Amino acid sequence: MARWDPWSDLFNLQNEMSRWVNEAFGNGQLMGPVGVGSRSLTTTAPTAYLPLDIRQKDNEFVIEASVPGFKPEEVEITADQGVLTIRGERKLEHSEQADGTYLRRERSNYSVIRQLTLPGDVKEDEIRASFLNGVLTVTIPRVAAPAPRRIPVSSGDAAPQPDVIEAGATQG
Repeated sequence: MARWDPWSDLFNLQNEMSRWVNEAFGNGQLMGPVGVGSRSLTTTAPTAYLPLDIRQKDNEFVIEASVPGFKPEEVEITADQGVLTIRGERKLEHSEQADGTYLRRERSNYSVIRQLTLPGDVKEDEIRASFLNGVLTVTIPRVAAPAPRRIPVSSGDAAPQPDVIEAGATQG
């Protein structure tokens, strides 16, 4: 006999509702069952959520995202009005192969997207990106914080006296 876990039911409900919303509105596709003889009626490539790692350093932010199977030219990064957008779309070639017939084909066209609001202390025009072994690294330089300024404190005896301007009485 298994012990009832109310959290498990809650998470299952959340996953099911997310799946229903994605099927209805999320990626605009109709998919049949996958397997031998199945046919997909895909109108657009499914879009996946792109997980990120974000590190903060003294002078920059570093964002790393795993995008296996993508080529650098399939990834687009834009920064516009304080929003960083990372978008990738992978398209598989659908060539006929003379050496066999697919029994199962699960890899397909798909895209990934992620948008982040940038903090105000970044240099949008100096953002750099690199791609190595399926890992995209975006480096966002930060504006140097102004150094604290020391304000001299004077004693009460040496405080400067304000200039007093007396208005002369004019006679008319």
